[in-house]
Amino acid sequence: MFLRKHLAVMAVGILACATTTLFVVTPAPVTAQEVSAEEAVAYGAWRAANEAKDIPKAVAGAEAYLKAFPSGGYAEFLQKWLSQARLPALDEAIKAKDMEGMIATGRQILAQDPENVNVLYALAFNLRLRELMASPPKFDHAKDAKEFAQKAVALVENGKTLAGVQSFDKDATLAWLYQSLAVIEANGGNPKQAITLYEKSSALAPDDVAIKGRNLVNIITLQQSSYAAAASAFNALPEAERAAAEPSDALKAAREALNGAADALIETAATFVAFGKAKNLPAATVERMNQVLETTYKGRYPEDADLNGLKKILADKGVRAGA
Repeated sequence: MFLRKHLAVMAVGILACATTTLFVVTPAPVTAQEVSAEEAVAYGAWRAANEAKDIPKAVAGAEAYLKAFPSGGYAEFLQKWLSQARLPALDEAIKAKDMEGMIATGRQILAQDPENVNVLYALAFNLRLRELMASPPKFDHAKDAKEFAQKAVALVENGKTLAGVQSFDKDATLAWLYQSLAVIEANGGNPKQAITLYEKSSALAPDDVAIKGRNLVNIITLQQSSYAAAASAFNALPEAERAAAEPSDALKAAREALNGAADALIETAATFVAFGKAKNLPAATVERMNQVLETTYKGRYPEDADLNGLKKILADKGVRAGA
């Protein structure tokens, strides 16, 4: 696939900023509000393990404290410490390509720190990389991927950025998140929602081959299915009804649906052909989409034998695409 190389390059940068820069264990506070003797003992057990750098024991101590004193004087601090302490385990799961372990650890972190956009970003991207965009794609954790991507989208749209990243690109981040959500919706049998999400993604990255190019190809695939279904419905009507001088309401509706599906497919395929030529995408890919375009156009406008209308469409789109 012509986008695989671009995705591999993108993965390196995202993994670096989403994981390895974050694994810092914050030192314990020296004082807190007044606490009971029992709470002080529980906190002391955590602190002793932390100072001894026995992180597994410290994690257990923090969990025990929070279970016993969820609103205690040290609760807020230990919640943040616990989320930081689990980050190395998340990193290890990612490196091992252990999606189950990654999701479980990520959820533990998010339980303490639900707006940790770096963790959401890492979870959403790695499920995208290892499953949604795999060859062949997998949807074993599609529900998780959708949840993490949606939460990341909400945070980023509200101004959250990645900690430790100097040149955070909001639009590029949202573009691939929306693309991931579109892939999930398409697989779930929701083509309209998928197309809407693909279009949102493309609008955020109008010149990105890895994003917009893939989006257009996937939209074309969905629209081909819609066009084929509309054609089948139209052809299923009795021949006498289709040839009648006065069309029935059923025929009008079927023809309108067929023409609408054809027009949508022509629009997207023409956009891809113009975009592909402007961005020097592989000729074989552009030609394959061009064949879809011409076939659909001929069916929609059989009177235009010389394809003059199509040539004008492509010329206009070529200008806009910079071809």
